[in-house]
Amino acid sequence: MSFPINYDDALGQLQAFGLLVTAIDVGRMKRVKVEGDREKRGWYMVHEILRDDGQTMIVGSFGMWRGNENNAQKIALGKDVSFSADQLAAIKAAAKVAQERVDFERKQMADRAAKEAAAMWARLNHDGDCTYLARKGVAGHGVRFTAAGNMAIPLLDGGGKIHGLQIIYATKSKKTGRDKDFWPEGMLKKGYFFQIGTISNVVLIAEGYATGASIHQATGLPVVIAFDAGNLLPVSQAIQAKYKKAKVLICGDDDYVQKCVVKSCKKYNLVTATHCCACGAETKAKNAGALAADAAALAVSGAWIAPVFANERPSDKKGPTDFNDLHALEGLHVVRTQIENRLTVLGWVGNAVQPLARAQGGGEVSKLVIGDAEELFTRFSLVYGAGGVCFDHEHHMLLKLSDVRDACADKNFVRDWQAGIHRRKVVRMEQVGFDPTGLDTTILCNMWAGWPTKPAAGECFELLELLYYLCSGEPDADAIYGWLLKWLAYPIQHPGAKMKSACVIHGPQGTGKNLFFDCIRDIYGEYGQTIDQTALEDKHNDWSSKKLFLIADEVVAQQEMHHIKNKLKCMVTGDTIRVNPKHVAAHKEKNHVNLVFLSNEHKPIVLERDDRRNLILYTPPKLDKINYIAINAEIKAGGVAALHNYLLKVDLTGFHPDSEPPMTVAKRDLINVSMDGWEEFAMSWSEGLLAHLGVLPLPCDCEILYQSYRRWSEKSGQRFIDRKNDFTGKVSKLNGFAKRERVHVTIGHCKRQVTMLYPFGKTEIPVGETATSWNSSCIEKVTNALEIARKGAVHEYA
Repeated sequence: MSFPINYDDALGQLQAFGLLVTAIDVGRMKRVKVEGDREKRGWYMVHEILRDDGQTMIVGSFGMWRGNENNAQKIALGKDVSFSADQLAAIKAAAKVAQERVDFERKQMADRAAKEAAAMWARLNHDGDCTYLARKGVAGHGVRFTAAGNMAIPLLDGGGKIHGLQIIYATKSKKTGRDKDFWPEGMLKKGYFFQIGTISNVVLIAEGYATGASIHQATGLPVVIAFDAGNLLPVSQAIQAKYKKAKVLICGDDDYVQKCVVKSCKKYNLVTATHCCACGAETKAKNAGALAADAAALAVSGAWIAPVFANERPSDKKGPTDFNDLHALEGLHVVRTQIENRLTVLGWVGNAVQPLARAQGGGEVSKLVIGDAEELFTRFSLVYGAGGVCFDHEHHMLLKLSDVRDACADKNFVRDWQAGIHRRKVVRMEQVGFDPTGLDTTILCNMWAGWPTKPAAGECFELLELLYYLCSGEPDADAIYGWLLKWLAYPIQHPGAKMKSACVIHGPQGTGKNLFFDCIRDIYGEYGQTIDQTALEDKHNDWSSKKLFLIADEVVAQQEMHHIKNKLKCMVTGDTIRVNPKHVAAHKEKNHVNLVFLSNEHKPIVLERDDRRNLILYTPPKLDKINYIAINAEIKAGGVAALHNYLLKVDLTGFHPDSEPPMTVAKRDLINVSMDGWEEFAMSWSEGLLAHLGVLPLPCDCEILYQSYRRWSEKSGQRFIDRKNDFTGKVSKLNGFAKRERVHVTIGHCKRQVTMLYPFGKTEIPVGETATSWNSSCIEKVTNALEIARKGAVHEYA
């Protein structure tokens, strides 16, 4: 058979299409590499056909795989080329066979890639870290890690099957300069996605992982990762097919600049520009992120949003474009505000962010009646081992199964739901929690529903003046006010932040303590509450569930202080809270509560001498009535929303949850009145305040000191007198005090062994003295002083 007369032309067509070939292999399917890609995405399948004149020609198909599309092309033949009917039928049949073979091979390759990816996913570590997460300022939500510190994200279909992995490297590849790749070779990406959170009524779809993680951490809403702009449309359609009732908001990138198309130029230009600012060539640039988001939203009857940056972005280089960039530059609260504002405009707020009616946040209560069985699948998860309890993803709360059944328009809906074993969601109790930070990857059912109230520009001058007045009783009022303002602002700017300290504000009635801090509580909406003594001691403490801010109002009475001191201490610094609601299984929640204690008592809480947890303020007397009239008028005019807005803008540089409260005069006073009898006696002994009673600030036989303590306790009206061993042990453990046993002393002419207690600053033997002589001398001086005091004389100690 002769050499094909169109061989060079056919080879040129393959090369022009981007296939890297130097010769044509006839008669079989051939996969080849393409320009700019490491994988063999190109393919061709051609045959030789004999013409009537005895010459041969190459006919067939070629293409390039992009996702699920093979982009098939036919070898173009000249217009003067003609074939018989049989030859045309043969060519058509060969093309069909080629198409089927290409599709079959592509499916086989994708299946092998999916199995390889699933096997690799099973071997990866659940726990680990990747420097990429730190660079982007986000957490790892459901991802896994390699031993080398790389991160893997699965590409999933609606049934949860893995089709491939996106690998994000700890450091950029030296060969490619990239920090991420899709693996393994041959995997499909189109229409596959990664999901953070459980979808109910609203789902947000973003391009990259970091962008999606920032959005989820800011809003608490479920987010789907499409991996790139070109995948937004097929992923949106896949999500809509599975969650027919979910509203879709595409969170697109704002690709506001693009490179010039001229290879020798490659300068960045705004997409709004018609010609390159450097070479003058026509740009034809398009905002790929915005266009893809708009198309995806249109296809699923959804909506889209792109980030808005406060500062102007550079036009000569690539600047910030996505919501992760907005998170890094301006903060999570800005991301949350922009998305929630968009949801509000769309009228989706009631179903998306807020599970209950809000006092200031807007939005209506979502309907409670369950109209069909499909809603059960999308809205509820059964909590395994919790005794017939479900989690409502729309209202972000735990419910008895009987309550869910009663809310159904038809009780058979629950039967249908229970029968749907492949669709019904079942979670463990430890996968239910309250996590406003979005950092706990173990939580699948998050009781956090997004920030419940909205900040607004306005006046809060009177409220801030009131706060300053509450601090003004301290000599360093400016510093105290500044610290307290940051303490209030930090958890509002960082939802879920647990401050390792509490604030105790006590003083005369009517000063405005409750007036101001009730406004702070109102900013937190349903996540803030005021509790009293009864609530604190009730065994059913469901008031502590889903709380970020608590006002403990007169929670401690004098006779009960020591009874609940440790309970309060755990609420301030503990990592978890055990929540025990009525008729629902008890469970643990992460402790995100920040506490303010308000009291009119002189001794509102018991403080230890080395306390580092509490800011203590004693307020001045109340202001004139006209001041409180002005404050209330400001509150009615939107002062709470304005205060919320002000606190979001407080500069927190250098401040963090572990920042220790400053020492105040009120704290020193409270420490002194909080001391137990034994400690008050020991400190008074050490400071020489009991010398007039003969208890000199000198080392002393513990028996003599204990008897002195008993007499002092009886005279001063102490309710509890410690036993000797308890007294000795406690005093010896005070900072700077000491105890020594079996000390040899000489009392008169008798030698014996005693246990000595040493006050602060008197634990070292003076130079030139022996231990025996010094201890003996101290005991003798104390004994003589006590004898003088018992006779009614006042001992003078110098």
